[in-house]
Amino acid sequence: MSKNATNTLSREVERFLLSIGVSRQTRLLVGVSGGMDSMALLHNLYALGYSISASHVNFNLRGSESDEDAAFVRQWCAGRSIPFLFLNKITKTIEAELGINTQTAARKIRYDWWEKLARKHGFEYVCTAHHFDDSVETLLLNLFRGTGIKGLRGIPAQRGIYLRPLLNISKTDIKTYCLEHEIPYREDSSNEKDDYQRNQIRHHIVPLLHEIYPGFQSSMHKTIERINLEWETIDHLYSEWVAKHIAQERGGIRIESHRQTIAFALRWLEEIGIPWSLATDFVMASDDNTGQVLEYADRRLSRTAFGFYLADLQPTAQYILESPGQYSYEDFNISIEALSGSEPMHFEDPNVVYASDKVMSWPMIIRHIKDGDVFQPFGMEGKHKKIQDLLTDLKLEMYQKSRVLILENQTHIVWVVGLRLDERARVHPDDALKYKITYTERVG
Repeated sequence: MSKNATNTLSREVERFLLSIGVSRQTRLLVGVSGGMDSMALLHNLYALGYSISASHVNFNLRGSESDEDAAFVRQWCAGRSIPFLFLNKITKTIEAELGINTQTAARKIRYDWWEKLARKHGFEYVCTAHHFDDSVETLLLNLFRGTGIKGLRGIPAQRGIYLRPLLNISKTDIKTYCLEHEIPYREDSSNEKDDYQRNQIRHHIVPLLHEIYPGFQSSMHKTIERINLEWETIDHLYSEWVAKHIAQERGGIRIESHRQTIAFALRWLEEIGIPWSLATDFVMASDDNTGQVLEYADRRLSRTAFGFYLADLQPTAQYILESPGQYSYEDFNISIEALSGSEPMHFEDPNVVYASDKVMSWPMIIRHIKDGDVFQPFGMEGKHKKIQDLLTDLKLEMYQKSRVLILENQTHIVWVVGLRLDERARVHPDDALKYKITYTERVG
């Protein structure tokens, strides 16, 4: 490696850390496996005079090799008075307990540990040795799995407290840096196997791309740089869209969307846990399908005139009102107050009604509507009507229907909350007692 190549690595590390605001006094925790990449990073930060501590996890996946890796890193750090932090974990145990694969278990172990170390010891950042070749492999992995622009960005240079100072440096330059500075490192035998998709891409796909297109690495630099630049603009517009068009609405979330912003809606749904393919099939269906619903896990996504409405699936529980008083539930309050028959009544608010004491038999029940619910609407002279027909007449959308509540006594419905009182609850002039019922929604 030429002096220029060595200087390039050091300059890139310093340039990146300076752009983040990292000084020589900033406390950095460095993830060190003992391999070439992490040893090059540790050596460079040490040579540049940064305040560093090394962290190493023995995942116990390669028998004596794992133990030897830990001993090697410990000894190298001791020779330079670099603080060394060590964690010993049986990865297969975590894998079995959580039902996840080995790679995911190992990632969880180290990132959980780093978070704890940062809090306990006051490390401002954690530096990892991901480099440009890792970023290219990540881009290709995401591309083959089916991804959006976000997945084509490769590995981000910063994610919260995590920094990747070598992200613009190639594996070749890192290897040459180690040779020039006579930096020892450990070879991980598992890296030579094709057990993981990343290794298959590294060993077979990337070399083939280099063979087909000699300028592959330079082009990928430009491509990743461009994708990240364009992503910044898209991400900014997305954040503005979320602020303007995603809002809490009683019992759920209102998502205002149309064809021109459908990609933003799909991204938002994916980020809250609805798989992209499932959401896409539903969201991209005809706009005329207002009222259609998608249920996934414990959520229901409804198509509406304004876009979509997301809510938790309604619980089957019913709420018992043992006596007059004030009650507070998940997203609403209801109060029932006994009044004398002569007290005035006010009808300006649809969420406030007055009911005859003849229908208020305790305990009262408040619940969501069910198929087959019927009542006698106020003003229809005792005729019965299905509540679903009432909601259709009122032109309520499906998501609005799903959150309608009813108040009932032991024999019949008394009030379709906020919409219509039952005729049998009508207050008569000779009633000595009546009840004022007030319903209030809670937002957020």
